[in-house]
Amino acid sequence: MEKKKSNFFSARNISILAVLLALVIILQVFGLAIPMGGTTSMSFVLVPIVLGGILLGPIAGTFLGFVFGVITIFDPMSMTLLNYAPAATVLTVLLKGTCAGLGSSVLYFFISKKNKYVAVFISALSAPIINTGIFIIGCFCMKDAILTYLGEFPFKEFMLSVILVNFAIELAVNVVLAPAISTVTNIVEKQILKRYPSKNNQLKEEEI
Repeated sequence: MEKKKSNFFSARNISILAVLLALVIILQVFGLAIPMGGTTSMSFVLVPIVLGGILLGPIAGTFLGFVFGVITIFDPMSMTLLNYAPAATVLTVLLKGTCAGLGSSVLYFFISKKNKYVAVFISALSAPIINTGIFIIGCFCMKDAILTYLGEFPFKEFMLSVILVNFAIELAVNVVLAPAISTVTNIVEKQILKRYPSKNNQLKEEEI
């Protein structure tokens, strides 16, 4: 157990995690600048979160998802809702990102034992489903605060915009990029095997 923990904090893992973390921050900040329908904003960060979970495991996927959630707190909508339902707002944005990272990486871990390519697609698809699902639950839990934020904009139309616009686009992006995620994963794994052949063989023997 101690060996596996130390392996996670290896130089190559920290390097990969640092790059993915930078992508999460940059893409989410960029996404906040693109409002969708005047109420929500686009999320571009699910791909690096999924990739992190695939390459480095559930710990990395969960961490990257959590960071995504923290940044989402500074979304204009979240900042406004903090005035009316602070606890529910923070809990919703942190849970949706964290669970998206954890859920997608755990699914990959188990499914990859049978088929890695299928595991990548399932992992990529699950992230936006979990992210949007928890967001919708959170919205219903703080419906009064949402209505105050929306003003005259109907709650039903807001929810439809989230499902039909944001979710559809996020899902489409992940589906389209799933083959690329698979390719990147294979390349990185091959490079790691070339650079650390003995360590990787040792890890495989430990897992068996």
